[in-house]
Amino acid sequence: MPDPVLPCPAPALAGAWPEHFTSHRRGTDCPMCVNDFAADDIGWGLLVRRGEVSDAYLRRGGQGRGYAVVIYTGRHIAEPTELDEGETAAFWRDVLAPDRAVETLYEQLTVNYLLLGNQIPHAHWHCVPRRDADTDPAPGGPLPFDALNLGRQDEEQLQADARALRRLLAYTDGRSGVRR
Repeated sequence: MPDPVLPCPAPALAGAWPEHFTSHRRGTDCPMCVNDFAADDIGWGLLVRRGEVSDAYLRRGGQGRGYAVVIYTGRHIAEPTELDEGETAAFWRDVLAPDRAVETLYEQLTVNYLLLGNQIPHAHWHCVPRRDADTDPAPGGPLPFDALNLGRQDEEQLQADARALRRLLAYTDGRSGVRR
């Protein structure tokens, strides 16, 4: 089985798009679509919420606790402009719900929201808590790529954080309303 796809791969060489970018953008062999969204652990992250049209995962990688990724799971889309008005509202609600729980659980100054699509052209938000100057990788400035992708969260802490976030979110399945 191939390694699960991280939603923040190494950047392409300067002046080049990632290999197969154009076909991935069209949805052909999209590396994000191959994730097993029925699983609670998809390798690179732990499910904390199933939303209306998206799933939220607490990332194993990166340099800060509370780094979550919300992935649109309704179908393959590369750009938010491909969503209709209702899907757009549902996607945004799906982004904000786990972030409200993150705000409750962690001490952060702000949260950065990144919807880039430069490496994996499938709609997904990176939601990254930013902290004080002693613990933030780039206080007051944009996050360097290394802060998003390098390093690994302590597994025991990550599991505890995921349980706490699920409790705060009442861990309902946003698509069915069933409590998990």
